[in-house]
Amino acid sequence: MLAGSMRGASSVLISNGHLNVMVDTGLPHEESLLVGALERQGLKPSDVQIVVNTHFHVDHVLNNRLFTKSLIYAPQESYDWAKRLYTDLRVEGDWEKRVLRYYPEVVDDEKALSYMSALRRFALRWWDDQRLGARAQFRWLESQPLPDGLEAVITSGHVPGHASLLISNGRERVVVAGDALLSRQHDDQVLTMIPVNKELYQRDRERILSLGSRFVPGHDAEFHNPEVPANTAEPD
Repeated sequence: MLAGSMRGASSVLISNGHLNVMVDTGLPHEESLLVGALERQGLKPSDVQIVVNTHFHVDHVLNNRLFTKSLIYAPQESYDWAKRLYTDLRVEGDWEKRVLRYYPEVVDDEKALSYMSALRRFALRWWDDQRLGARAQFRWLESQPLPDGLEAVITSGHVPGHASLLISNGRERVVVAGDALLSRQHDDQVLTMIPVNKELYQRDRERILSLGSRFVPGHDAEFHNPEVPANTAEPD
Protein backbone atom coordinates (compact mmCIF):
# COMPACT_ATOMS: atom_id res chain seq x y z
CA MET A 1 0.00 0.00 0.00
CA LEU A 2 1.89 3.08 1.29
CA ALA A 3 5.55 2.42 2.01
CA GLY A 4 7.04 3.91 5.13
CA SER A 5 9.60 6.71 4.91
CA MET A 6 11.70 8.80 7.26
CA ARG A 7 8.75 11.22 7.52
CA GLY A 8 5.72 9.00 6.98
CA ALA A 9 4.45 5.70 8.38
CA SER A 10 3.65 2.61 6.35
CA SER A 11 0.05 1.57 5.71
CA VAL A 12 -0.32 -2.10 4.85
CA LEU A 13 -3.20 -4.02 3.28
CA ILE A 14 -3.49 -7.71 4.19
CA SER A 15 -6.02 -9.65 2.13
CA ASN A 16 -6.89 -13.28 1.49
CA GLY A 17 -9.59 -12.46 -1.02
CA HIS A 18 -12.33 -12.60 1.62
CA LEU A 19 -10.98 -10.61 4.53
CA ASN A 20 -9.33 -7.22 3.99
CA VAL A 21 -7.25 -5.81 6.85
CA MET A 22 -5.59 -2.39 6.91
CA VAL A 23 -2.68 -1.92 9.31
CA ASP A 24 -2.22 1.77 10.23
CA THR A 25 -3.85 4.57 8.29
CA GLY A 26 -1.45 7.53 8.23
CA LEU A 27 -1.81 11.31 8.43
CA PRO A 28 -4.72 13.44 7.14
CA HIS A 29 -2.81 14.79 4.14
CA GLU A 30 -2.23 11.18 3.02
CA GLU A 31 -5.95 10.41 2.83
CA SER A 32 -6.20 10.64 -0.97
CA LEU A 33 -3.04 8.53 -1.35
CA LEU A 34 -4.54 5.82 0.83
CA VAL A 35 -7.86 5.84 -1.03
CA GLY A 36 -6.00 5.72 -4.34
CA ALA A 37 -3.88 2.79 -3.21
CA LEU A 38 -7.04 0.90 -2.25
CA GLU A 39 -8.64 1.69 -5.60
CA ARG A 40 -5.66 0.17 -7.40
CA GLN A 41 -6.48 -3.04 -5.52
CA GLY A 42 -10.11 -2.80 -6.60
CA LEU A 43 -11.25 -1.80 -3.11
CA LYS A 44 -12.97 1.04 -1.29
CA PRO A 45 -12.59 1.88 2.41
CA SER A 46 -15.98 0.24 2.97
CA ASP A 47 -14.50 -3.06 1.69
CA VAL A 48 -12.01 -3.15 4.58
CA GLN A 49 -13.50 -5.19 7.40
CA ILE A 50 -10.71 -4.66 9.93
CA VAL A 51 -8.28 -1.85 10.74
CA VAL A 52 -5.36 -2.58 13.06
CA ASN A 53 -3.58 0.32 14.77
CA THR A 54 -0.11 -0.62 15.96
CA HIS A 55 -0.10 2.42 18.27
CA PHE A 56 -1.50 5.93 18.46
CA HIS A 57 1.20 8.31 17.35
CA VAL A 58 -0.39 10.77 14.93
CA ASP A 59 1.30 9.40 11.81
CA HIS A 60 -0.31 5.96 12.23
CA VAL A 61 -3.99 6.53 12.98
CA LEU A 62 -5.54 9.72 11.62
CA ASN A 63 -7.25 8.23 8.57
CA ASN A 64 -9.17 5.72 10.67
CA ARG A 65 -12.18 7.90 9.98
CA LEU A 66 -12.29 6.63 6.38
CA PHE A 67 -13.16 3.14 7.60
CA THR A 68 -16.58 3.72 9.12
CA LYS A 69 -17.70 0.11 8.57
CA SER A 70 -14.54 -1.51 9.95
CA LEU A 71 -13.78 -2.97 13.33
CA ILE A 72 -10.64 -1.35 14.72
CA TYR A 73 -8.31 -3.62 16.66
CA ALA A 74 -5.76 -1.76 18.77
CA PRO A 75 -3.94 -1.86 22.11
CA GLN A 76 -5.96 0.05 24.69
CA GLU A 77 -2.81 0.78 26.68
CA SER A 78 -1.38 2.74 23.75
CA TYR A 79 -4.72 4.46 23.07
CA ASP A 80 -5.11 5.71 26.63
CA TRP A 81 -1.43 6.67 26.91
CA ALA A 82 -1.48 8.69 23.67
CA LYS A 83 -4.68 10.55 24.52
CA ARG A 84 -3.16 11.62 27.85
CA LEU A 85 0.10 12.60 26.11
CA TYR A 86 -1.54 14.79 23.48
CA THR A 87 -3.72 16.45 26.11
CA ASP A 88 -0.68 17.31 28.22
CA LEU A 89 1.28 18.56 25.21
CA ARG A 90 -1.35 21.28 24.79
CA VAL A 91 -0.55 22.80 28.19
CA GLU A 92 1.44 25.94 27.39
CA GLY A 93 4.31 26.72 29.75
CA ASP A 94 4.18 23.36 31.50
CA TRP A 95 4.41 20.79 28.74
CA GLU A 96 8.19 20.24 29.19
CA LYS A 97 7.58 18.99 32.72
CA ARG A 98 4.49 17.01 31.79
CA VAL A 99 6.21 15.21 28.89
CA LEU A 100 8.56 13.54 31.37
CA ARG A 101 5.62 11.39 32.47
CA TYR A 102 5.68 9.84 29.01
CA TYR A 103 9.29 10.23 27.90
CA PRO A 104 11.45 10.13 31.05
CA GLU A 105 14.65 9.67 29.05
CA VAL A 106 14.38 13.18 27.57
CA VAL A 107 16.52 14.36 30.49
CA ASP A 108 19.40 12.07 29.42
CA ASP A 109 19.83 13.64 25.97
CA GLU A 110 20.70 17.33 25.63
CA LYS A 111 19.15 17.47 22.14
CA ALA A 112 15.99 15.52 23.00
CA LEU A 113 13.95 18.38 24.45
CA SER A 114 14.44 20.63 21.42
CA TYR A 115 13.59 17.64 19.23
CA MET A 116 10.47 16.99 21.29
CA SER A 117 9.52 20.65 20.93
CA ALA A 118 9.51 20.33 17.14
CA LEU A 119 7.54 17.10 17.34
CA ARG A 120 5.10 18.76 19.72
CA ARG A 121 4.32 21.41 17.10
CA PHE A 122 3.82 18.67 14.53
CA ALA A 123 1.55 16.68 16.85
CA LEU A 124 -0.54 19.69 17.81
CA ARG A 125 -1.01 20.55 14.15
CA TRP A 126 -2.40 17.13 13.30
CA TRP A 127 -3.82 15.41 16.40
CA ASP A 128 -7.60 15.14 16.24
CA ASP A 129 -9.16 12.29 18.13
CA GLN A 130 -12.32 12.67 16.02
CA ARG A 131 -10.32 11.10 13.20
CA LEU A 132 -9.68 7.91 15.21
CA GLY A 133 -13.11 6.44 14.50
CA ALA A 134 -16.10 5.86 16.75
CA ARG A 135 -15.37 4.33 20.13
CA ALA A 136 -17.89 1.55 19.37
CA GLN A 137 -15.66 0.37 16.49
CA PHE A 138 -12.74 -0.46 18.78
CA ARG A 139 -11.80 -3.94 19.90
CA TRP A 140 -8.95 -3.95 22.42
CA LEU A 141 -6.18 -6.45 21.73
CA GLU A 142 -5.63 -7.00 25.44
CA SER A 143 -8.99 -8.78 25.67
CA GLN A 144 -10.19 -9.56 22.14
CA PRO A 145 -7.95 -11.65 19.88
CA LEU A 146 -7.50 -10.97 16.21
CA PRO A 147 -9.17 -13.23 13.63
CA ASP A 148 -7.49 -16.52 12.75
CA GLY A 149 -4.32 -16.07 10.72
CA LEU A 150 -3.33 -12.84 12.49
CA GLU A 151 -1.33 -12.62 15.70
CA ALA A 152 -0.36 -9.56 17.71
CA VAL A 153 2.94 -9.20 19.55
CA ILE A 154 2.88 -6.51 22.25
CA THR A 155 6.04 -4.56 23.12
CA SER A 156 6.58 -1.35 25.09
CA GLY A 157 9.98 0.11 24.18
CA HIS A 158 8.66 2.54 21.56
CA VAL A 159 5.42 3.27 23.39
CA PRO A 160 3.54 1.30 26.05
CA GLY A 161 1.39 -1.39 24.51
CA HIS A 162 2.70 -1.20 20.94
CA ALA A 163 1.37 -4.02 18.72
CA SER A 164 3.17 -5.68 15.80
CA LEU A 165 1.39 -8.20 13.56
CA LEU A 166 2.51 -11.68 12.53
CA ILE A 167 1.01 -13.26 9.42
CA SER A 168 1.84 -16.70 8.07
CA ASN A 169 1.03 -17.27 4.41
CA GLY A 170 2.22 -20.88 4.31
CA ARG A 171 5.56 -20.00 2.73
CA GLU A 172 6.98 -17.41 5.09
CA ARG A 173 6.18 -15.52 8.24
CA VAL A 174 5.59 -11.82 7.65
CA VAL A 175 5.99 -9.25 10.42
CA VAL A 176 4.17 -5.93 10.04
CA ALA A 177 6.26 -4.32 12.73
CA GLY A 178 4.94 -0.79 13.14
CA ASP A 179 7.43 1.32 15.07
CA ALA A 180 8.80 -1.57 17.08
CA LEU A 181 11.04 -1.76 14.01
CA LEU A 182 11.34 1.77 12.66
CA SER A 183 13.61 0.95 9.73
CA ARG A 184 16.02 -1.66 8.49
CA GLN A 185 19.08 0.07 9.92
CA HIS A 186 18.66 3.86 10.09
CA ASP A 187 16.39 4.48 13.07
CA ASP A 188 18.26 7.66 13.98
CA GLN A 189 17.07 9.28 10.73
CA VAL A 190 13.36 8.68 11.36
CA LEU A 191 11.42 11.79 12.39
CA THR A 192 9.36 10.30 15.19
CA MET A 193 9.14 10.47 18.94
CA ILE A 194 12.12 9.07 20.83
CA PRO A 195 11.52 5.65 22.42
CA VAL A 196 9.92 5.65 25.82
CA ASN A 197 12.72 3.29 26.88
CA LYS A 198 15.73 3.04 24.55
CA GLU A 199 17.17 -0.10 26.11
CA LEU A 200 13.82 -1.88 25.94
CA TYR A 201 13.29 -0.65 22.39
CA GLN A 202 16.55 -2.32 21.32
CA ARG A 203 15.47 -5.58 22.95
CA ASP A 204 12.07 -5.30 21.27
CA ARG A 205 13.75 -4.71 17.91
CA GLU A 206 15.87 -7.83 18.30
CA ARG A 207 12.82 -9.82 19.32
CA ILE A 208 10.80 -8.65 16.32
CA LEU A 209 13.65 -9.50 13.94
CA SER A 210 13.69 -13.04 15.33
CA LEU A 211 10.02 -13.66 14.54
CA GLY A 212 9.90 -13.79 10.75
CA SER A 213 11.65 -13.79 7.42
CA ARG A 214 9.92 -10.79 5.81
CA PHE A 215 9.43 -7.44 7.55
CA VAL A 216 7.45 -4.27 6.99
CA PRO A 217 8.96 -1.55 9.24
CA GLY A 218 7.05 1.48 10.34
CA HIS A 219 9.25 3.92 8.41
CA ASP A 220 11.07 2.06 5.67
CA ALA A 221 10.50 -0.26 2.70
CA GLU A 222 9.88 -3.92 3.42
CA PHE A 223 12.82 -6.29 3.45
CA HIS A 224 13.71 -9.95 3.93
CA ASN A 225 15.92 -11.37 6.64
CA PRO A 226 18.45 -13.42 4.67
CA GLU A 227 19.37 -15.38 7.78
CA VAL A 228 15.87 -16.90 8.04
CA PRO A 229 14.89 -19.25 5.18
CA ALA A 230 11.31 -18.63 4.13
CA ASN A 231 10.28 -22.26 4.43
CA THR A 232 11.42 -22.42 8.05
CA ALA A 233 9.80 -19.19 9.21
CA GLU A 234 6.85 -20.79 10.95
CA PRO A 235 6.47 -20.32 14.71
CA ASP A 236 7.86 -23.02 16.97
